[in-house]
Amino acid sequence: MLINFPKLLIAGFLLIVATASFGQTQSSLNNEQLQTFQQADKALNSVYQKILKQYSADKEFIKNLKIAQRIWVQFRDAEVSMKYPARPAGYYGSAQPMCEAAYRTELTQQRTRTLTVWLTGIEEGDVCAGSVEVKD
Repeated sequence: MLINFPKLLIAGFLLIVATASFGQTQSSLNNEQLQTFQQADKALNSVYQKILKQYSADKEFIKNLKIAQRIWVQFRDAEVSMKYPARPAGYYGSAQPMCEAAYRTELTQQRTRTLTVWLTGIEEGDVCAGSVEVKD
């Protein structure tokens, strides 16, 4: 049996490239999800800062928004702890950091959608608008 060395070399090289390009370690997946959470958190903070600016004249609203946001962060962290209670190392497996970050991302994106209403406003005539401004 004759082995074609150049073809074998090329096949080996392609296998290495394919593995490096498509195969991800759990560590890299954990890091990617952490980055996704950080982006979601940044988006939430951006919306929060815009609300503070847009509603700056409404001191009572701003005071209550700050209280609510501080409590919401505590709630989010408590939700994550409820889903993933402290356990011995390895209890949830190597994907735990990824899963926790994904859940934290989901909760943060929900909060961003909730707060965005104060920026987009609501339709005129909504008698339950409260502190939300009416759309222009």
